Amino acid sequence: MIPDSSRDPHPTDQAADARLLILTVVLIGVFFAFGATAQSMLVHGVPAPRLGGHALGPVAEATLRASINLLTVGIIALGAAWMRIIDRPLWIAAACALLVSVVAATVRGALQLTFDVHPVEKPLDTLHDAITLVPVSLAVLGTGVAIVALSRRARSADRERHAAAIRAAEALDELQQEEIRVRREVADTLHGTLQNRFVMLAASLAESGAQLDSGVDAAESRVVAERVRAVRAELEELRERELRALSAALYPEALDLGLVPAARALMARIPPSIPVHVSVNEVPVPDPLDRTSRLLLVRAIEEGVSNALRHGEASELALRLEGSDGRILAEVRHLGAAPVDNPELSGLARLGGRISDRGGELILQSKPDGAALRAWLPAGTGAPA
Repeated sequence: MIPDSSRDPHPTDQAADARLLILTVVLIGVFFAFGATAQSMLVHGVPAPRLGGHALGPVAEATLRASINLLTVGIIALGAAWMRIIDRPLWIAAACALLVSVVAATVRGALQLTFDVHPVEKPLDTLHDAITLVPVSLAVLGTGVAIVALSRRARSADRERHAAAIRAAEALDELQQEEIRVRREVADTLHGTLQNRFVMLAASLAESGAQLDSGVDAAESRVVAERVRAVRAELEELRERELRALSAALYPEALDLGLVPAARALMARIPPSIPVHVSVNEVPVPDPLDRTSRLLLVRAIEEGVSNALRHGEASELALRLEGSDGRILAEVRHLGAAPVDNPELSGLARLGGRISDRGGELILQSKPDGAALRAWLPAGTGAPA
């Protein structure tokens, strides 16, 4: 017998398992009950029981023998369910099954003696039947427990498949929401900041062109030239900062080269006024992560840097990349203000959920002199890319 005691089933599942055990034991036991009745009457030719000094007829004898055997089957089934042998460790379940079998054999023997199925003067026949019943009962109970264990495994596998389907659907929804968020951010930047600045630059160029068309003297020419140089400088700033930021929002720089190059490129954009320390330990280039996992760790680093600069009043930043124990860790540590208690982590919560779906973890830890955002993922989450 192999009872599945590795989990604590829900009460509803326990009731269903108990019903399945009773049904299995009864069905198999009924087969043995009628088989034992036929064997006693037709094969072994045991003398018919006598009631009131008269031998019973074949129908009455079969009814009496079958009734005793069926009652024994009921005792075995109900006893096993009452003692919950399917929810106990193996050795305890075996002891309980043996106890139920001995009790059932004893009751059967007492009924056989009471109704003269075995004459009182031949107690060895009753003992022989009782001894024979015990292994048969154990075999029936073992079969019942095995069927319940298979049912539990099937139920657990079905629920795991269902849970996996739900997690996959949630992960897909999170991915879609993240894509929508990035698209909205890019659209807002294009239609807001960039569009406004381009409009202003176009107006400045138009004004300069109008001045040139109307003719200018040397002093005015210098003013127009200075204005054109300012427009050129602002265009260069837009290219270097805004367009690079948009490109990084859509796809981080150097991501295809590996986590380390992408992280270094990200940290290189931090203003020089804030000291940055980067340490890398046992993270190969290229790394064994797939693009999705690599992107998640880069996003975690971005969140850590962004939160440190916006909310943590960071005076110093440190990035640690480490590969050990079959996983890759990215930690952003800042010196500055510690996070408030129970902060609203909407962005981090979404990112943490996506990391968790891939078998990793995202943790925000408060430190006396700042905070640390740690994210890790299994190193073998996909084919290297």
